[in-house]
Amino acid sequence: MAGRPVIEIREWGRPARRRMLDGPIIFGREGSHEVLTDGGVSRKHLRLVPTPTALSVVDLDSRNGTTVNGVPLTGRRELVTGDVVRLGRSEILVLHVPLADAEVFEHAATELGPSGPLPRPPGGVAVVPRWVAVANRVLDIDPTGERNMFPAFTELPSRIPLPVWRTARFLSITVYLALIVTLFARPAAGLFWFFKVVVPILPGLFLIAPGLWRNTCPLAATNQLPRLFRFTRAATPPVWMQRRGYLVAVALFFGIAGSRVAGLDRSGIATGLVLSAVLLAAFTGGVAFKGKSGWCSSICPLFPLQRAYGQTPFVTIANNHCQPCVGCAKNCFDFKPRAAYQADMADPERGWSAPRKLFAAALPGFVLGFMVLAGHSNLPVLNRYLVLAVFMLAAIGVFFAVEALTGVSAAMLSAMYAVLALNVFYWFAGPVLLGSFTSLTGVGGVAWLRWPISALVLIATVLFLARTRVSELQYALTTGTRTEPVLLPFPRPRADEKPTATGPSVILDGTTVAAETGASLLELAERANLPLEAGCRMGVCGADPVAILDGADQLCAPTSDERNTLRRLGFAANTRMACCARVEGGGVRASLTPEPGHGNGDRPAHFDRSLMSLVVIGNGIAGVTAADFLRRGHPDCEIHLVGRESHDFYNRMGISRLIPGRSAMQGLHLLPEQWYEEHRIHPWLNTLATHLDPRARRVRLGTGDVLPYDRLILATGAAAALPEIEGLHRPGSFVLREAGDALRIRAYAQQRACTRAVVAGGGLLGLEAAYALHQLGLRVTVLERGQRLLSKQLDPRASQIVLDHFTRTGIAVRHRAETARLTADPRDHGAGPVRYAGLKDGTVLPCEVFLASIGIKPDIDLAARAGIPVRRGILVDDRMRTGAPRVYAAGDVAEHRDRVLGLWPIAAEQAQAAAVNALGGDQVIVAETPATILKGVGLELFSIGQVEPRGHDEVIVVDRSPQRSYRRLVISENRLVGAIVLGHHPADVAAAQQAVRARREVSAFARHDLQRGDWSSLQ
Repeated sequence: MAGRPVIEIREWGRPARRRMLDGPIIFGREGSHEVLTDGGVSRKHLRLVPTPTALSVVDLDSRNGTTVNGVPLTGRRELVTGDVVRLGRSEILVLHVPLADAEVFEHAATELGPSGPLPRPPGGVAVVPRWVAVANRVLDIDPTGERNMFPAFTELPSRIPLPVWRTARFLSITVYLALIVTLFARPAAGLFWFFKVVVPILPGLFLIAPGLWRNTCPLAATNQLPRLFRFTRAATPPVWMQRRGYLVAVALFFGIAGSRVAGLDRSGIATGLVLSAVLLAAFTGGVAFKGKSGWCSSICPLFPLQRAYGQTPFVTIANNHCQPCVGCAKNCFDFKPRAAYQADMADPERGWSAPRKLFAAALPGFVLGFMVLAGHSNLPVLNRYLVLAVFMLAAIGVFFAVEALTGVSAAMLSAMYAVLALNVFYWFAGPVLLGSFTSLTGVGGVAWLRWPISALVLIATVLFLARTRVSELQYALTTGTRTEPVLLPFPRPRADEKPTATGPSVILDGTTVAAETGASLLELAERANLPLEAGCRMGVCGADPVAILDGADQLCAPTSDERNTLRRLGFAANTRMACCARVEGGGVRASLTPEPGHGNGDRPAHFDRSLMSLVVIGNGIAGVTAADFLRRGHPDCEIHLVGRESHDFYNRMGISRLIPGRSAMQGLHLLPEQWYEEHRIHPWLNTLATHLDPRARRVRLGTGDVLPYDRLILATGAAAALPEIEGLHRPGSFVLREAGDALRIRAYAQQRACTRAVVAGGGLLGLEAAYALHQLGLRVTVLERGQRLLSKQLDPRASQIVLDHFTRTGIAVRHRAETARLTADPRDHGAGPVRYAGLKDGTVLPCEVFLASIGIKPDIDLAARAGIPVRRGILVDDRMRTGAPRVYAAGDVAEHRDRVLGLWPIAAEQAQAAAVNALGGDQVIVAETPATILKGVGLELFSIGQVEPRGHDEVIVVDRSPQRSYRRLVISENRLVGAIVLGHHPADVAAAQQAVRARREVSAFARHDLQRGDWSSLQ
């Protein structure tokens, strides 16, 4: 599948061969997993190690060494797609290395017409003939190259509510039990319904809509009952069952179906016993093993048949059983329906792929032999089984002969055999089904329908083959597992070719990335899938420092925010923030690992030596920035930094990624461990400030310690605001404000196997949290009490685009909706965890995780108890002074000019002013222009300033929403006062931010360029 690396091995005198790696592998001349005949290769030369996050290579002290892309290999190196590893005269070409987020390889698509690429009008949209569009839709071709052709079930829309599915499953179990009872009580009726109605319908259902059966199968429903009611042991199946369960399923299928030759379909009692045993086995598998590994995806007799026909369904229905998925089966049919079959056939482990080919090879022989024997009931039973065996062996022999003598792939040959079996089946079963229809309705004279039915089956199976071929080629494009050229509207680059850049290029950690003017180094690193953290994307948080090795003059000049951040971090002089360093020309070479600095800068010439102790309460962005600027301005005093959280300073804007992420706090910390020591700052982590005495100028800590201060800066931040909801105290109810909140949500969802979540609040934090919960595998509903999303930051059109994006993602949004109460399962007598969210309009939503995200509440308690003036926040003036002498405030706790903005860049700016003024300076904060970014949700969105016109204000809109690109500018008195950028060009956000903050004048000429989408005039 797309989650495993693919390599091609090239040796002199031998044909190139490809291999999909599912474990470590050693290359060498002998005693290795992959033996090479090259005399220049050592006995054990090198080792490749694939992991979920990287493909690494290491030389095993070979005599001739190893090179990667011509560079000698020393130590471990991580390989990327296109790398060439050379050992002796042999080469290993890396065809595919999966992305860290398991997304498939994306390539720019080219639409093809009858005679080559289709013409494109000036607007850039291809003119596709109607017949081509119809063919693309029927064959499931995506000519744009933008759609994920192998989506997971969590990415598929679910149009039918889960309660409806559960009702259908209950009914299917009821019908199944009724059928068993009928087989014992009225055998003739039971045999009729089972063998003449159910059995003839199932293969067609597997071909057309296999997901419908997977969701409603009574055996699957019974198997999942222990999981649904939480009494399963959820064990991992033994190794033999994982590897050989498919063979058991094949044996059961042919054994049970073949027993009809011995008269099973003539005995109601025997059939009832078989159906009862199968139902009991399914239930037992659910009690013992996790997910569907105990039955549906391992030993179910119908599983091989579903595999044979279900890989390219005409109607795709999302899996509604496994929420969340527990990864219980390899190449799971329920997780990625279209990819599972291709992955099975391409699997390098013969013990996995061969049984699947064997079943497909035997199937038409079994069907034909069975149908032929149906007309010779006078033969002895043993002879009948011998005839059936001959038919099956003949079909198997022809299958493997065709595979050996032709270029037909195993996947296509298996599909062809499945098609042959289905056509043979319905040629004979068609009359049976018609006879059943006649018996039930009393309508006669329908025997002629046999031919139309056979014709429809033939047409459907031909389309099935075509769609399977398309799926195979798409899978080849995704994983690089095949060698023939792809002749479909998504061209695949040659493995030995690198994309050619049309503009400047940047080298990041040895990787050359094509760049366009204005692109930031952060965007280029993300484009190349290089490991670089991101935070505010404004150069304030310090999440993405890089070292510029060459071409520093080809990057834009640093802003004041970036310069302050760089100084705080203390790295070498060649450091830039990747999000701010934008490309202006070629020749830039950078390392993602910044170089260490040399000291803390020059000693200030003048400072107040009477200041002995400075205290900062709060270790967020405002607190750390304040402490940093205090040390810059005063080299000798004590500085104490008191923080309530146990974590060092971290990227609070990235906490939502902790919910689906597996690396906990790794990568989120923004300061090196030695920062406090180098700056001679005393950290008090996991410590509360319990009492403040402005008159005595001291702070009492929860540990009993007392800190005297000459100057005090309050940066206590804010907590999540809590709505007035009955039952908000229940387990399963959360807020998301700190890293610990995110870690608790992730742990709770796993421990309780949660499947549904409700997020109260459709603001920036609420949407980011909803997306994170969706990535964790939960079905998420967002409750927005207003009429549209982000109404304060966006105009109605941009709000609609955001809503459409989240809806496509699979996240439901309810407008004008507020929660009234949270209730437990009635069986818990009102004392259990959250199970339902009751809305004020009477609607009840099932949920096991409830997240309140309705805003922030500044942490003013310490100041209020000390008599410092507060309203919503601590009141401050333009110099960040509070109503108490020698006490300043900054960040989310500060209320400046009647506003508490709660934004990182503004918190850093306020903290700098507070520190400078605390040391005797005179820095004034003017009215801030807030900028907001929606990030980490698969949609880039930026908003700043005024987004709605007032009076005679002018609005310029460039709406290219089909490409998820939307821009809106608000101009007041010929000056830019607001902007919205959605799906932006790399330089547009920086240009808009600087122009709005500077209230740049917009000329008539510039207006013309802006209306055409050219924002260069803003720079």
